Amino acid sequence: MKILILGASGFVGRHLLAGLQAAGHDCWRGVRQATGPRDVAVDYCTDTDVARWLPRVQGCDAVINAVGILRDSRAQPMQQVLGEAPAALFRACQQAGVPRVVSISALGIEGPLQTPYFRHRRSAEAMLFASAEPLRWLNLRPSVIYGEDGASARLFRLLAALPLHWLPGGGTQTLQPVHIDDVVAAVQRWLADPQATSQCVNAAGAEPTTLRGMLDSFREQRGKSPALHLHVPAGLVRIGARCGDFLPFSPLCTDTLTMLNAGNVGDNRSFAALLGRAPRSFRSFLRDTA
Repeated sequence: MKILILGASGFVGRHLLAGLQAAGHDCWRGVRQATGPRDVAVDYCTDTDVARWLPRVQGCDAVINAVGILRDSRAQPMQQVLGEAPAALFRACQQAGVPRVVSISALGIEGPLQTPYFRHRRSAEAMLFASAEPLRWLNLRPSVIYGEDGASARLFRLLAALPLHWLPGGGTQTLQPVHIDDVVAAVQRWLADPQATSQCVNAAGAEPTTLRGMLDSFREQRGKSPALHLHVPAGLVRIGARCGDFLPFSPLCTDTLTMLNAGNVGDNRSFAALLGRAPRSFRSFLRDTA
């Protein structure tokens, strides 16, 4: 297959690129700055018209959208990056006759939250879901994705290694970590299946946990003794999130805190069916790479 991977320089995109290339596919990288012969220059901040996408997707057997941001900013506005550009991309794929489209979205999109992140993700999903045959699509909604080279995974491993865990609100926020290898395997299997149907799938790991439970497990997998836990009152966490609103580099802001507190778990039976096996458990993520 000739596959265009948008966001190929990002965490998820890099792993998809490596996995699909290893499977023998003809992969092209959609990146902001083209530096190689198989690079396609794209800019999700400005590429919001179908006409910009048509020549890029023409002749592709599959197109994968793995572009994502967590913070809204003037440099990277969510309305364009998560909403308008992907919607234009999906319309272009339909018009160009691209047979397959894969979109990496986020777990919890279908919920009631109205953060900019969720609103704009939903608008792009709606355009994808409206696509007509013969285009077939896979919309993956992953929980927190774990991978050795992932920024969030590095942060979680660092926090887990500390002898004292500062837990916002006691660390009771729920999540269902999924391994990047399972995300890649699911995409590969769907693309390889000639009978694959359009579907929206919760890409969630084997079991749900809490922030505290995940950090405790990561520490245990490294052979360390249990950490001390310090409950950080919710009021202090909200103040920290408000401060983070003015610090673009901070992973914590009002919106990310809202989404964290809302929980990030889901029914993973469709994901297991797509994989052909049960997804991996967070309880073995570190052991498997030790």
